[in-house]
Amino acid sequence: MIAAAVLTGYCAVVGWVAPPALSRARWTHRSPRAALALWRALMLTFVVSLAMAVYHATRSGQHLHGLLGAIDIWLGREDTPPAERGAEGPGLLLPIGVTAAWPLGWFGAALLRSRRHRRRHLSLLDLAARPEPGLRAVILEHETPAAYCLPGRHPRVVLTTGTLDALTPEQLHAVLEHERAHLRGRHHLSLALAEGFARAFPGVPLARAARAHTADLLEMVADDHALRSCTPKELAAAICGVAAGGVPQTALAAGGPTVLLRLKRLLRPRIGLHPVARGAVLLLALTAPLLPYFVTCGPTPG
Repeated sequence: MIAAAVLTGYCAVVGWVAPPALSRARWTHRSPRAALALWRALMLTFVVSLAMAVYHATRSGQHLHGLLGAIDIWLGREDTPPAERGAEGPGLLLPIGVTAAWPLGWFGAALLRSRRHRRRHLSLLDLAARPEPGLRAVILEHETPAAYCLPGRHPRVVLTTGTLDALTPEQLHAVLEHERAHLRGRHHLSLALAEGFARAFPGVPLARAARAHTADLLEMVADDHALRSCTPKELAAAICGVAAGGVPQTALAAGGPTVLLRLKRLLRPRIGLHPVARGAVLLLALTAPLLPYFVTCGPTPG
């Protein structure tokens, strides 16, 4: 039970203490990819530590190497009669499996829900929009400037005629590169992951913060990709040009609620995160999911 208490405390730190600290960190906007990796690592280590806490609470007195041994037994790597193998392995694996399946189920539900919304919107676009092969986009007749993309099996970049009228060719190129970055990076999966985690653990500050910051950081990642082929001023002007346009619920747009934050970031001198600091963040993101095991269990005794 001591291990269960330690893991519960670790869950509390990750779920309640870490999110405000990371939310206030100033470096995250300088390296949005590293910040995204750290938010994902916090979500993963929260689930891992929660699953292990449930395991220790339900299998009182058994060290986690008992679970690892059960996996070997279940796979037939230990000298255990088949009758015992079938009962012991699933019995030990069940607490962790159920705990892990809870957020995974919500992640799948978020993916299915967004897919239904996209398919409904795509069917409307097929009727109302016209393809523009030169831009690799579809054009929707509407005077309000707006630009967004719909990811999935048949991705689309959608522009309104108001966007074509309002933006210069350079600004239009910046908007298109921003939207294509969303599609190439499959950013809808990251959004669904954060949404599923938030629905699985609605009372946990980490869930709310991860969902909000994931959306902001993904927009910054797409901005950084667009800046490879345009200037910050061109991209900032393009974002302002399409900021007022409404977009579907499941779309990823160049405008949106983070416009002011992104404009400040684009118009300030660009100072990237130091490589050593970025490496330390990525190392922490890689090791965080393993910390619950090493803190409470460690390797199997010889």
